[in-house]
Amino acid sequence: MRKAKSNPVRPRAVWLVPAWSLLAGVGALAFLLRCLHLFQIQNAPFFDLRLGDAAAYHEWARQIADGDWVGHEVFYQAPLYPYFLAVLYRVIGDGVMGVRLAQAAMGAMACALLAWTGMKLAGHWGVAAGVALAVYGPAIFQDGLIDKSALALLLTVGLLALLANAPLLAKAPVRSRLGFGIGVVLGLLVLTRENALLLAIPILLWVARNRWVFVAGLLAVLLPVGFRNLAVGGEFHLTTSQFGPNLYIGNHAGATGSYEALVVGHGSAADERVDATRLAEQAEKRKLTPGGVSAYWTGRALEFIKSRPAEWLGLMARKMALAFGAAEISDTESQDLYAEWSWLLRGLGHFDFGLVLGWAVFGAVVAAGDWRRLWWLYGILAAYTLSVVVFYVLARYRLPMVPVLMLIGAAGMKNWVGRRKRLPHACVAAIVVGIVAHVPMENARASRATNYFAIATVLAKDPTRIEDTAAFYRRALETDPHMPAAQFGMGTLLARTGRTAEAIPYYQAAIASWPEYQEARYNLAAALAAAGRMEEAAREYREAVRLRPDDADAHVALAKTLASMGQTEEAIREWEAGLKLDPRNASAENNLGTVLAGLGRVAEALPHFEKATELGDEMGRNNLEAARRMLGK
Repeated sequence: MRKAKSNPVRPRAVWLVPAWSLLAGVGALAFLLRCLHLFQIQNAPFFDLRLGDAAAYHEWARQIADGDWVGHEVFYQAPLYPYFLAVLYRVIGDGVMGVRLAQAAMGAMACALLAWTGMKLAGHWGVAAGVALAVYGPAIFQDGLIDKSALALLLTVGLLALLANAPLLAKAPVRSRLGFGIGVVLGLLVLTRENALLLAIPILLWVARNRWVFVAGLLAVLLPVGFRNLAVGGEFHLTTSQFGPNLYIGNHAGATGSYEALVVGHGSAADERVDATRLAEQAEKRKLTPGGVSAYWTGRALEFIKSRPAEWLGLMARKMALAFGAAEISDTESQDLYAEWSWLLRGLGHFDFGLVLGWAVFGAVVAAGDWRRLWWLYGILAAYTLSVVVFYVLARYRLPMVPVLMLIGAAGMKNWVGRRKRLPHACVAAIVVGIVAHVPMENARASRATNYFAIATVLAKDPTRIEDTAAFYRRALETDPHMPAAQFGMGTLLARTGRTAEAIPYYQAAIASWPEYQEARYNLAAALAAAGRMEEAAREYREAVRLRPDDADAHVALAKTLASMGQTEEAIREWEAGLKLDPRNASAENNLGTVLAGLGRVAEALPHFEKATELGDEMGRNNLEAARRMLGK
């Protein structure tokens, strides 16, 4: 008996738009929103500024673009972004708008690529991941900054896209190319965010038999950097030498879990490197290599962990909560501050990290049965989160977590209609997690004050923008009246504009908030000396010397003050101490010689006048001739 011929039931067409059109639409939407944001903030007083790390990246990129492609010392910061900027500068110039637009295009590419990756995992539902990233306020904000976050996000999404194709590794013709490519992209990401190296662990498990091809690709990127560091700096570092300082900043007694400069008010990358080296060498009482500096701070952090394990575990728990909290923790530039000029950021502000996390939890619960297909996403998320939490948490550092969470959320949308039994559990879990993520943990006012201060600090370098500078210092102090760095900045601005008497109370307030603020002590002493209050000035200079015995300028300034008070012997000792630290201070050499000659010790004064003359001091030359006549030479 013949079987009846069956007619297969064709699935109902739900998606009528071609995939390429969806991806193009996602990219266009993302680019349009990012350009709209830039249009809205272009008149903000800080738009043309390079704040925090941006200033260091710009100077570094200019050196590279001018021909210094190798450099002269071990990398302290991740190098890929400055090299990217250098290439951009050679092509379109170094204007801030050009860089911001280029990064807007990169952000749009990341959104389209994430949509494509989502489609690999969840069919057309996966486009939701790309759309979510396109309208995600923190991503729009970060893409508009002169910062490596845009590059790190694009590389992260590129890595996820390659890993989503890992099943192709079973096919011999593409095995080597794909495995090697995954290694190369991870290497580039590591040269942008060093902590991303920890992602190698879940990736090694995911690529399975092709792990050595992956490792070859990774080393092809990192080894040249390591040998470059060895050649120019005498030490082999695969990426940078800032591991130790970063580990200590996030792991010491009193650490908050976010970034805090080693010295108050010294938040720039250049300051951090100088301070880390200076403090380490003071403690060790010897010169240290970059590796030695890193080892010192690593030792300090490990000592804290070993001696106070309970406190450290509590700190780690706090950092984990910060990493998964809804708040965007900023250091130099904050989304809230930019939102004052951008209604787009204000309007998109409700779609925050807490909602993304809730969406991911929803997706994870719904797609629990697909864990064998998706476990690599959870592994990437866990490894990257750990790589952030081990150090300290900032919004820009955790941004690469966002596309992973969005992919998990999108994956749960695939066939969710057929998993209705899980929907109530998924919804409850998502709501609970979203509520917990919005529990406030950070002092938002203090963060905003830091952002105002950072803008004022950069504006202060431009003598034509004194009013803008003062306005931002005032805003910082209105937000946090006890912020010592802002008190110091306002005092310095007043002193620089000739209002020394008005500056004194600000310096005193800075010292009241932080008694060991050496720069404030020094500037207060200078202001007091200018006001004729010599005894008070000498007292503050002595404190500055006590706090920073290696500060040559403090020794010299104290010497001048003491000499004006007639305390010549102590003044001579301070000049000698200052010149020992800075032998090329021509003015100090001449002043010391003058005091010695005034005491009748012309023979002792003569070599100081000679050194001042050698260093180009005209007054020293005149004093040298007079001293020689007195000695009959």
